[in-house]
Amino acid sequence: MTAPENPSINDWAGARGEKWLAQLGQMEAMLAPADQPLIDQLALKGGRRIADLACGGGGTTLAVAKAADPDAAIFGYDISPALVSFAQQRAAGQGADQPGTAPVFAVGDSATLRVDDGFDRIISRFGTMFFPEPARAFANIAQLLAPGGRFAFAVWGPLADNYWMGIIRETVGKLVDLPVVPADAPGPMRYGEVSVLLRLLADAGFGDVTVQDWRGDLAIGGGLAPRAAAQFAIDGMSVAQVLADKGPALVARAVDLLADRFAAHWENDAVRLPARVHLVSGGR
Repeated sequence: MTAPENPSINDWAGARGEKWLAQLGQMEAMLAPADQPLIDQLALKGGRRIADLACGGGGTTLAVAKAADPDAAIFGYDISPALVSFAQQRAAGQGADQPGTAPVFAVGDSATLRVDDGFDRIISRFGTMFFPEPARAFANIAQLLAPGGRFAFAVWGPLADNYWMGIIRETVGKLVDLPVVPADAPGPMRYGEVSVLLRLLADAGFGDVTVQDWRGDLAIGGGLAPRAAAQFAIDGMSVAQVLADKGPALVARAVDLLADRFAAHWENDAVRLPARVHLVSGGR
C-alpha cells in the first residue's frame, strides 16, 4: 500500500508504478485527508511556478492547481511513465473545464531533473521517503527551488503512530517471517524519526525548516468493506511478495485474518485506522 520497503528506481519506473496505477483511485481516496494540510504549508498564494515531485497519478498536483492562483503554472514529475501518462489524461480532462489551470506532467527523476526556470513552490506527498540517494535528490531539489521559494513534504511518522500500517505487518508477521528493513533504506518509515530528514535538508541548503504533524484516521482503500480493504492492503504492501512466495493458500489466510481485524475498525462505512504524518516545510 505504500510501495515496497526497499524499492529501486527501476521498481517505480516499471512494475511498481503500474501496480500503484492499478490501485490509484482507492489509494488517492485513502490518502486525500493529508492533501490540504500539506498544501496549507506551501503558502501557495503568489507562487507562479509550482512543481509536484514524485507526483504519482497527479491527484495532489490537481489539488494544488485548484488551490493556486489562476495564472500559476503547475508541473508534476514522476519516474513512472505509466503514472505520468495517466496524469496527463486527467489534466487534459480538467483543462476542458478550467482553462489555464491544468498541470503539465512529465517523466522526471527528482535527483536529476533540470528546468530552465526555478520553481517558486515545490511539494511532494509521500515521495521523498523512496529516493535511492536522498542527499543527491535533496541537493538537486534545492537547485530547482528559486531563491525565496518554499517547499512542503509529507512523510509518514513513526510506525507506532501509523496503526494502519502496523496492523498489516502484525497480522502477516504471524504467518511468515518478515525481513527487517534497514532504517536508512528507501521505504515508508524512513523518516518516521524526522530528525533524519531535517539533517538531510539542512545539508542540502534549505533553511527555516519547520515540522507540523497531521493526525487523523484513514479510510483503508477509501471506504472499502473489511474483506476488500484487507485484499487491497495485502496486495499493495511489500508483504504481498513474501506471501506469494509461500503460495496462494497463505495469501488467502492472511486476507482472512486481516479482514477479521479490520472488521473491528469498521465505522461510518469504512475501515478507519489512525495515522500520523510529518508535514515538513521551509525555504531557500
